[in-house]
Amino acid sequence: MMRWVAWLGRVTVALALLAATAAGAQIVPAARVNGTPISMDRLDRQYEELLRERRIHLARMNNPAQAKSIKREALDQLIRVELLYQEGVSAGIVVDDAEVERALASYRAGFRNADTYRRRLELLGFDEATWRVQVRKTLVGDRYAERVVTREVEVSDQDLEDFYRINSRLFKRDEQLRARHILVAVAPDASAQARDQARRKIDDLAARARAGESFDALARQNSDDPTRQWGGELDPFGRGAMPKAFEDAAFALRPGELSAPVATPQGWHLILLDEKLAATTVPLDAAMRDKIRAHLRSTRGKEAIDREVEQLRGLGKVEILTPL
Repeated sequence: MMRWVAWLGRVTVALALLAATAAGAQIVPAARVNGTPISMDRLDRQYEELLRERRIHLARMNNPAQAKSIKREALDQLIRVELLYQEGVSAGIVVDDAEVERALASYRAGFRNADTYRRRLELLGFDEATWRVQVRKTLVGDRYAERVVTREVEVSDQDLEDFYRINSRLFKRDEQLRARHILVAVAPDASAQARDQARRKIDDLAARARAGESFDALARQNSDDPTRQWGGELDPFGRGAMPKAFEDAAFALRPGELSAPVATPQGWHLILLDEKLAATTVPLDAAMRDKIRAHLRSTRGKEAIDREVEQLRGLGKVEILTPL
């Protein structure tokens, strides 16, 4: 939904770009885009949204230059979306009610309940009616952006081959392991008695595993790591992804082999190696060509939209009415 306009910020940010001021409130313009005002209220809400997105607390931001830069970025986003919307209208783009309803439903589905959704709209400065209007406007701008990409972006077979060759390292995978582990955690400040207890526990678990008990069951019942819920199963990992002691022990195992207890800063581990995945190079097959094509189209599409916005800005009349 709203793929290209959403790029201008997160989906929630993009939809909030044109937030309406409260009914009856006087509009104090921060800017005008071809005569259409962007209110200070809109700018303030977009600025606050960027701060929330970046987890920046305004009261703790002691850098006036940073605050000014983020506020200018917020205004630029508002101007960009307004320019795309206006050009979409000029190009005769119409978004029907069904498409608006699908976009609304998709956004609403991301909230736990109706109250959370409603509070989010209020935070952005909307009620249900104005939200619907802004979603339609955003979709119009998105549709126009798609036209720009279709018109200007072409990805040839040679482009795909060049990207694959130039970025060959992205398509190589070093040797990896599939393994399970059990962790008996030991706090950094644990007493000698607690450390002894942890060592006795891991030794007991190792003996039980070697005697034939299910490693999966032992991990689920005894491991202190979140992977216990999957029987201790780890995602495939290569060298450099784990503490060195853990890595050295794991890479020394043969498939099906159980390690001796291994000490790391987390505590004591038992490692069961399931599989060694050989180093490999991903071929430039049809599936990979599709992925590279999508990546290049996305990257070049963003650049094309940038150029279009700058051109629209130069041809139109954009007035900045607040010092930034």
